[in-house]
Amino acid sequence: MPRLPNILEGFLIALRALRTNKLRSALTILGVVIGVTTVMAMASIVQGVRSQIISAVETAGPNVFYAIRFFSQTPLNPDRLPYEVRIRPIVGEADAIAIRRIPDIAYAGMWAQVFARMEYLGTRTQTLTLFGADDHYMEIQGGTLLRGRFFTRGELKGDRVVVLEVSVADRLFGRLDPIGQDVRINGRPLRVVGIYQKPENIFQPPGQEIGGIVPFETAHQNFRYDETNNLFIAIKAKAGIPVSTAQD
Repeated sequence: MPRLPNILEGFLIALRALRTNKLRSALTILGVVIGVTTVMAMASIVQGVRSQIISAVETAGPNVFYAIRFFSQTPLNPDRLPYEVRIRPIVGEADAIAIRRIPDIAYAGMWAQVFARMEYLGTRTQTLTLFGADDHYMEIQGGTLLRGRFFTRGELKGDRVVVLEVSVADRLFGRLDPIGQDVRINGRPLRVVGIYQKPENIFQPPGQEIGGIVPFETAHQNFRYDETNNLFIAIKAKAGIPVSTAQD
């Protein structure tokens, strides 16, 4: 009989130990589950970022580069240009034509970047980026034409037409079909001929929203832009030609 309390005490100790071990086991399993879930989530995020980087590089293309009056890591003050910039000529169509004649070059065209506000029947956007380019724009910058069309060869001579980015079109027109409508850009009426969706680009600076594309000559004739920082030649080397070779 005196052994009974000892046996009971041993049983209770064993039961407590079992409960403690079960709790520890449960916590261990929970920790493993949380760890695995975290690793999987991080892997998904890394894969997503990697996909966006690859997409951005593929969009720009390994054989695309730009010629500008003077390269600077930060925009230059157009009212206080250094001497080494002032002595350089502004890039122009003659330069683009000369570059197109180089055997290694597949495309060279004049582009301009304009900062503009758009308006339709009282609805206005904030200041957006508007590109003056040509019908090769999406070949160089990427994107998808959703509705309508891009520019005809005749329109490239300076017609007041625009291809709007879809989010901007939705903001201005809502459920109304924008194709054929006139939108005011910095007060100038331009007819909408197409709607496109820009590609995702994690390298695009925050706040630099692209509103649309107009023919380069249209931008040149109707809008003001900085000829040092925002006027350039978009260049694409032929397939298989490294950029370094084309630049030489």
